Amino acid sequence: MTERVCPVQGELVEEELNKVATEYREATKFLGLIRALLSQPEDAAIKLCAVPSFFDIDTAVGDQLTILGKQLGFQRCHCICDAPKVFGFKCGPFASSDRIAGFCEPGSTWAGCPPLGASEVCITDDEVFRGFVKARRYQVLGLYDIASLQSAARHLWGNAASVISSRVGRVTLAPGRVLSDFEMALVPVAFRVLPIAPGIKGSVHYGTGPIFGFGEGWGGFCESAEFICPSDPHTYTCV
Repeated sequence: MTERVCPVQGELVEEELNKVATEYREATKFLGLIRALLSQPEDAAIKLCAVPSFFDIDTAVGDQLTILGKQLGFQRCHCICDAPKVFGFKCGPFASSDRIAGFCEPGSTWAGCPPLGASEVCITDDEVFRGFVKARRYQVLGLYDIASLQSAARHLWGNAASVISSRVGRVTLAPGRVLSDFEMALVPVAFRVLPIAPGIKGSVHYGTGPIFGFGEGWGGFCESAEFICPSDPHTYTCV
């Protein structure tokens, strides 16, 4: 794509002055009037020329990035299914987790039996939102092939993300790394923008180790491999 070159101050005015007939080239007052009249539309043209650069999907921030998302049918805030906090102690890998509740925190439940309820999540971080907008492009274009799905997943979760299983009517994706609490909350939203063809059930595998299997690329008996454990991302419903 050719880089957009915007005019500099005075360039457009001089182009128009060069069109003045020779006999009027010494009419300084006339030329001054033309400069005065053309300087304002030239200033507007220079500023308008720079506007598209603020809506580049790779560099747009704030409201401009929000507008790009809306053009693709994706907003910053979403209704999701959310589980209450789990009773426990913040230590080890859960030291910074905001999903762990202690003795005196109300609204917690036991692990393994949390009911799901409606909640709202907003993507205020521009870089996180940018990844979702980029993934949404594949969906808008109807690019439902595996390569496009994997590329879209990597916009969301990074280069470790992959499509680990694909069969008739179902596809399973893995982020390939441990997700933060906020990223876990965004998993349902992720499956709303991933280019999964209508009628195909999408699921997520949260494991980070090699997948057990036979052949190149799979983890064997002695490689601490794990079985694929697909989970329902609860994309639109809480049941």
